[in-house]
Amino acid sequence: MIGVSRDTQEKNDRFAESLGLPYPLVGDPRGAITRAYGVAWPLLGLARRVTYLIRADRRVQQVFHSEFKVAAHAAQVCVRAERG
Repeated sequence: MIGVSRDTQEKNDRFAESLGLPYPLVGDPRGAITRAYGVAWPLLGLARRVTYLIRADRRVQQVFHSEFKVAAHAAQVCVRAERG
């Protein structure tokens, strides 16, 4: 699992450390990853909250989008990953 945020790498490192996250957070301050995955809000340029489950062959297996159900992202993706 890897998290991506539009924040700087330094800010992501502090955030991940403060929460003891078991996965890395990647900074995307220029929005290259955000644009590549098409998750920028139109006109605002901010990233939407989207979780992707990507298989070992680099194909997207599932997409979960919700701005408000933050805890549900991991739960939904983990259930799908267990089912295969």
